[in-house]
Amino acid sequence: MLQPVRRSTVPFSRAEDAAAELFGALHAGWPQAPAAFLDSSDHARTPAPQRSRFSILAFSQGDLAEQVTRASDIWDWVAGVWEHTGTTTAHTSQGFQLGWVGWAGYEGQGAFFRATHAVVVDHHSGAAELQTLSPAGPGEHQQWRRMVTEQIAGLGRHPAPRQQMQLEDLQVRDCRADYLEAIAAAQEQIRRGITYEVCLTTAVTAQLRADPWEAYLRLREANRAPFTQYLAPAGQGGEIILSTSPERFVQVSAAGVIRSEPIKGTRPRGATRQQDAQLRQELAASVKDRAENVMIADLVRNDLSIRAVPGSLRVERLCAVETYPSVHQMVSTIGAQLEPESPRAAAVAAAFPPGSMTGAPKISTMGVLARLGTGPRGPYSGAAGYFSTNGACDLSVLIRTAVLSRTPELTGSGDRTWQMHLGLGGAITADSDPQAEWEEIITKSRGVLGALGAQFPSR
Repeated sequence: MLQPVRRSTVPFSRAEDAAAELFGALHAGWPQAPAAFLDSSDHARTPAPQRSRFSILAFSQGDLAEQVTRASDIWDWVAGVWEHTGTTTAHTSQGFQLGWVGWAGYEGQGAFFRATHAVVVDHHSGAAELQTLSPAGPGEHQQWRRMVTEQIAGLGRHPAPRQQMQLEDLQVRDCRADYLEAIAAAQEQIRRGITYEVCLTTAVTAQLRADPWEAYLRLREANRAPFTQYLAPAGQGGEIILSTSPERFVQVSAAGVIRSEPIKGTRPRGATRQQDAQLRQELAASVKDRAENVMIADLVRNDLSIRAVPGSLRVERLCAVETYPSVHQMVSTIGAQLEPESPRAAAVAAAFPPGSMTGAPKISTMGVLARLGTGPRGPYSGAAGYFSTNGACDLSVLIRTAVLSRTPELTGSGDRTWQMHLGLGGAITADSDPQAEWEEIITKSRGVLGALGAQFPSR
C-alpha cells in the first residue's frame, strides 16, 4: 500500500558544498539510520547542468523505516517493492518521490532502504523540497521541516575540522603479469568469435583508518561528478559505498521514458588550455574509443528494446564528447518509451549489469568474464540510486567507487578502521595494447587513491 508523501519547499543556498554540509549535519544527528547522499557534486562547474541539477539527501527513520540486504536475486526483490502510479505530477519533475534507495551489485546482490525522510536540493532554483512519509498526519513532516531548517540556518557558521586519515596495507588482486595473461586470454576469445569486447577487472584492497564521511568529502573534492554518492544502507555500522561516478546506467521518468548514457572513452584534462583542447580532440578522433562506444551503444539499444514501445527506440547522441572538471569522456545516449503495461523493474533488470562494464555481446562475454575473473566484483560495476513511488528511478554505474566494510579481523579495532575495496577495469578489444591497458588500470586508480593519500601498489 502506498503511503502518503508530504512535501514543503524552503529556500536553499546555491553554494557549491551547501548540500554536503547539510547532509553531514543530518547524518550526524541520525548516525545509525540508513542514509544516502545522491550528490551532484559538479553542479557549480559542469557544462551539462541539467544532469547535475538535483542532489538528494535521504534517510530511513521511524515506524516505517526498513532496510533490506540480499545476497542474490536483488531484481526479484525490486520487482516486488517498486510500487508506482506511472503518472507525472507537478511535484516530481526531478523524479524523486521517496521510495527505495541503495545499490545492486554485479553478481545480483544488493542493499536498499526505504526513504522515509528526504531533502531534494534544486541547485538551479536555490530551493529544497522536504519530503516525508506521514501516514498519521502532518506532525512528522512539521518536525522534519523544523529539523532541516534549523540546520540550514547554521550552514557555513562552524566548519568541521579536517580529520586524520590513513590508507594502509594496499594490495592489488592481480599482479601485472597475471593481468597481462588475462588480457591475452580475452583476446583469444575475441579471435575465436565468442566476444568482441571484454571488460576485464581487478581490484585494490586496503585498510582505511578514517571516518567514512571524511573520506567521502575528500573523494568528492578531487573527483566532482554528476553521480557522486555516499550510501550507508545500514547506517554507519554497515557497509558504506563512496562513489564518484560520472556515468548514468538507467533513468526512468514517471511517464515511462527510459534512458541510458553509456561511457566508453576517457582522457584527462590538460594542464593548459591548448593541451586540454588537444586531449579533447584526440578523444573525439580516436577510432578505438569510438568503436568501443558504438559497440556498447548497440548493446544498450538491444537491452532497452526488450520492453520498449515498438518504434520508440532512439539513439539521441552517439559518441558525444563531454567535458567534466577532471576528464573528457565519450558518451552516447539511448532512449525509449516503455510499454504502458510493462513492469518497470523488469525493464531495468533487462539492462543489468551495465553493458559498459561487461563488454559485448553481453551474455557470451559475461561467460568469458566468469572464467577469467579472479574475484567477485560486489557493488563495483553494479548500479546505485533510487526507485521512487511515482515510477521514476535514476541509477548510476558504480565505477570510481570505494566500498568500505567490516571484516572479522577488524572487529573491535574502532569505528575508524575499514576494509576498502576499489574495483578497476578496462575494455579489451582485438587491437588492445596489453601494456597500455595495465597502465590504464593504474591511471584509473589515481582519482580515488590519490584523494585518500595513497598510490597504486607495486606488484
